[in-house]
Amino acid sequence: MNITSPDGTRPATPGYDHGWFGWSPLPSRLPVSLPDSASLAVSVVLDLGAVEWERPAPVVAPPGGRGIGPFPDIPRMTHREFGHRVGVFRLLRMMQELDIPVAAAVDVLTVEHYLPLVEHLSGTVGEFVAGGLSASRPITSAMSEDEERHYIGESLRRLRAGLPTDVTGWLGAARGESARTPALLAEAGLRYVADWCNDDWPYPMTGAGELWSFPLSWELSDLAAVSDRLVLPWTFADSIGDAVDVLVEEGARGGRVLGLHLHPWLSGQAFRASAIEEVLRRLRADERICWTTPGQVVEWCADAH
Repeated sequence: MNITSPDGTRPATPGYDHGWFGWSPLPSRLPVSLPDSASLAVSVVLDLGAVEWERPAPVVAPPGGRGIGPFPDIPRMTHREFGHRVGVFRLLRMMQELDIPVAAAVDVLTVEHYLPLVEHLSGTVGEFVAGGLSASRPITSAMSEDEERHYIGESLRRLRAGLPTDVTGWLGAARGESARTPALLAEAGLRYVADWCNDDWPYPMTGAGELWSFPLSWELSDLAAVSDRLVLPWTFADSIGDAVDVLVEEGARGGRVLGLHLHPWLSGQAFRASAIEEVLRRLRADERICWTTPGQVVEWCADAH
């Protein structure tokens, strides 16, 4: 596969400065039928990216705690690990009680260092999504093509060795990519990437073989809303409900998807979890919504494409 042109870019198509896909306005696409005549598919993705307790090289400090401090940065590191120790179990209990299928994005650090957690996830989640090596080590444009190919290949090899099921989707640490990432993900045999958030429906990345983009919402991720913009828990929950109201109405004319991106170290906190649970309980009673995993939605779209 020809990954890049000689100057390190891909040829542009009208409207874009990249060649991964063309412009496709949603109203012009063929409608997709969802199961049971639903108008909206909702996929909940729990992001279980772990961070090293030692200073990574190069230094990349994911958010958490009260900001970035000198290593060992105990407030930030323990805030993050709350998700692996407490938050994820609180959210999973909630999803099980509501009979909501869940996808878990996991990295190599989580799979290899939190074995009891992985065993618990194996019996409760509907899909695993590849999250790279660790939350502290995203893909960046500073990597060479060979370095990035090795990063993706090594991540998939070690994840598949530690998980009970295969992974077909990719959610990069911090959604980090280079200009060549989609082609390398396709080359590695992945079915979809969830880093891109520019749509309300999955779409094929035609410049990257059979790869699809699953639009995991950034605006409605707890990291963007709660951590970055300091949105209050009930306001965040109300925003989810408001988005669903619009998407359900629009989806009656062709289907929509909402990828809800939650981090257990944020949404699994006791003072936030009740707001999440209340809005999900209300939405779970709406027969116009089907609940599934990102991989299943992508397959529905691919079959209809």
